Amino acid sequence: MLSKSRCPHTGVVNYFTAVDPLLAVGSVAKADTRNGYAWRCYVGEEVGGFAPDLARAEAHLERAIARGTRLSEAAPDFHLELVPSQASRYWQGLNEATRR
Repeated sequence: MLSKSRCPHTGVVNYFTAVDPLLAVGSVAKADTRNGYAWRCYVGEEVGGFAPDLARAEAHLERAIARGTRLSEAAPDFHLELVPSQASRYWQGLNEATRR
C-alpha cells in the first residue's frame, strides 16, 4: 500500500511505502498542459513518463513500483516483498530513540 504527500511549495506528490515511510519510491508532478502529468519511479529500474491526468499517472507509477520490487519466493501467491533501505533503518532508529 502506498501513502502520498503533496509538497505545498512545488505541488509534487511523493509516494511512500509503509516499510520505508521516509524515502519516496516515486513522484507525480503537473507538467505543461500538453503533457498533463509527469511520473517517475525511483525503485528497481528507474523509469518515468507522462500521462494525460493524475489518475493515469498514479496507475503507471504503481505498476512501475510493482515491477521494481522483488517478488517473494516464499509466498505461493507472490506478494510483494518490500525491504527497508539502510537509510530508512537509520532514521527509524533515530525516531525510536527520541520517543524513549
